[in-house]
Amino acid sequence: MKPSDLRVHIRQLCCLGVGGEQLMPALLKAVRKLVGADSAAFFWVDASGEMSSLFAERLLPAPVQQVYFERFYDSNEASFKRAFAERVRHPEPVLAVSASHDAEQSDYYNEVMRHLDAHHVLYGIVREQGRAIGQLSLYRPKSARTFGPAERAQLASIMRYVSHGVCNRARAEGGQPFVDSGDDAVFVVGENGDLRQLPAPAQKLLALAARGRIGPADRLPDVAVAAQPVLRQLVARLREGIAGADVGPPCATFDNSWGRFVLRTYALSDDPSAGDAVFAVRIQRQEPMLLKFVDALAGFSLSPQQREIAASLARGASNQEIARALGLSGNTVAYHVKQIFARLDTHDRQAIAGKVLGA
Repeated sequence: MKPSDLRVHIRQLCCLGVGGEQLMPALLKAVRKLVGADSAAFFWVDASGEMSSLFAERLLPAPVQQVYFERFYDSNEASFKRAFAERVRHPEPVLAVSASHDAEQSDYYNEVMRHLDAHHVLYGIVREQGRAIGQLSLYRPKSARTFGPAERAQLASIMRYVSHGVCNRARAEGGQPFVDSGDDAVFVVGENGDLRQLPAPAQKLLALAARGRIGPADRLPDVAVAAQPVLRQLVARLREGIAGADVGPPCATFDNSWGRFVLRTYALSDDPSAGDAVFAVRIQRQEPMLLKFVDALAGFSLSPQQREIAASLARGASNQEIARALGLSGNTVAYHVKQIFARLDTHDRQAIAGKVLGA
């Protein structure tokens, strides 16, 4: 997509009215494409300047994350609060930095930043009514070029949209349709729901499902404690089902501000009833259908206005309602609806979402 189309796409995502947490995975992907970065993260910050939660496309492995929060988060070498305050005071809302030779020799760089492949970083400060509430970070490896004026300008051009999207407080609603987001992972537990193997992707999803955040107050043991009752129940239900009891499928859901998380359990041992049996748990994050629909629309050759109309069609709006909302004539909306039908190879309004999400 052209930069102008990506900016429109980011604006559309941020104006859907979904909560900032649910929005973040799709938003980071779009911003990373616009600016040109290998990975991205967002850090929510409270009124005292402390990190309250984070979402990272490339999360630190659990042991490294624990080292970061215990050794570096409040340290003189890498204080998050101090560094964030300095960026907030800077006259520019977007800053680019690259690790110096001395920084490359530091423990923080070698024990933390190398795991993120984050040699060049572009920071954008998000504000709500003048108060800094978060930080958007984009990363490039040492082998890539530094973030220059063009990248800083690209990020600055969409920060007002990012602020609008992040500040939305909407939560997951039980009545709205959810679809799989593509975020899923597998981890291994014992008979009591104790964690045996937890890869980084599963660590992120389990922390968001069980604790609703990832931050300095959320260590891996806390996540394990919060999730263990549900995991133990899933294992017990699987065992009972294998034994012939009518207990229903071994699955569970968490609904919170990040969306919906679905956990399903599978036996890995030949004898699931044995004391040393282990079990696989698949965790999937689901998101509002409309959010995934608008994100998927970016892959179709539709104009920005046609994508706006397609999103309204997915909401169930009539041509008259779309015309009023977008300030267009009825004939203009009807023309664009015909074009959308032709591009998506359908003539059924109800089938639009399935066509886009299926593709």
